[in-house]
Amino acid sequence: MVVHSRMGSPTFERVAKGLVALHRLIKEGSDDSPEAEALRDELDAPLKVLNHTESQRAQWLSEDLYSVSEPPATTKHKTLNPQAQRQLNEAFEARQSREWDRALTLLRRWREYISPPLLSYLRGSIWWEAGYSDVAAAFYCHAWECEPTNANYQAIYMHVLAESNPDAASKLANEVLADDEKYAPVVVARAADIRFNQTRNSSDAKSARLHKELIPILERNITRIEASADAASRASAYAMTVAVLGFCHELQGNTRAAVDFYTRGLQMDPNHDGLLVARGILLYGTDPRSVVDFEQAVELGTSLIWPYLFLAHHYLITKRFEPCRVMCESGLRKQGSNTGKSQLEEWRAIAQAELGFPPELVRAAFEAALRLDPSNDLARRNRAAFEAFLRMPHTESGAAWEQRTVAAIRQFGAAEHPYTVAA
Repeated sequence: MVVHSRMGSPTFERVAKGLVALHRLIKEGSDDSPEAEALRDELDAPLKVLNHTESQRAQWLSEDLYSVSEPPATTKHKTLNPQAQRQLNEAFEARQSREWDRALTLLRRWREYISPPLLSYLRGSIWWEAGYSDVAAAFYCHAWECEPTNANYQAIYMHVLAESNPDAASKLANEVLADDEKYAPVVVARAADIRFNQTRNSSDAKSARLHKELIPILERNITRIEASADAASRASAYAMTVAVLGFCHELQGNTRAAVDFYTRGLQMDPNHDGLLVARGILLYGTDPRSVVDFEQAVELGTSLIWPYLFLAHHYLITKRFEPCRVMCESGLRKQGSNTGKSQLEEWRAIAQAELGFPPELVRAAFEAALRLDPSNDLARRNRAAFEAFLRMPHTESGAAWEQRTVAAIRQFGAAEHPYTVAA
């Protein structure tokens, strides 16, 4: 999973978007159109207030984009020599270290030794990881246009396009799904993933209809992947295909089929954190395998917040308060919704109280839960119950406390579970 780390100020972001829009018009042959002139006028003011570094970055970005607005070059690139190889390795290391400007400069300096499609792919990857999906899409599109038979270029272009221009991505995905056997399995899988994700805001009826339409397409895709001798293609397409198939069956109420597809994917890639989490969520509360799936996903260093959330809950209801506390704190460092993080803060407060932490730390965690999600009434009740417990006579027993408290732990739709708070 790509973790974005945006470089540049909001003003540079505005400039970058404008340059990409202008690049698109130049590519379409509308360089002298009123729209292009208006874009240039809009760019004048923000370009003037950029600092020196961002001004240079904008200049180089403009030149790089202009270079891919032209038809693909027919000249051959130079043969890679040891010096060029060292410099390209440095560019890769700079990208790994998130030294985006240095990585782009090295690619620019040694571009004669890189084929045009690979150069655009590498540039797109840097801009994508730097948080600029619209810039990345322009370079990925060029890579695909230079090498239209490269399915991976098309798939990554569609993936980034879904973020930068959802309507265009949806149109392209529909074209692929309308004649799926014409395209490589990885492209079909990406198209299905785009359409599936875009139905999240659609009506239930429309979503159900699309899920039903996707199932036979994806089943054909699995058959094609399993028959392929290309191991790289199998690895890149299979997990995505079974994941979307599982989601479609899950949302149609066919839990057993969903679990089976997630399991098939894990048989090919046992360390796929997304499939582990998807299967774990479906099995949680009914099958102990779910906890094993979540624990494995955490060991793999997943960036998903879900395994931390479910494990924190599991450890809490089984009174393993120290693992619960650790899991809450780990989950809070992951990307996730305020609602999920509010639950983690609430459960951290409960675990801390059970472990005898100072009241001010428990209170702070409850307050953090309510700041993240003011509608979390359970956290509010639990905080009030904790404050009431602090005022109780020390002679009152824990059993009496359990009888008095009405606070409960949410179990993702399961029955509520009462808890006690240690003095």
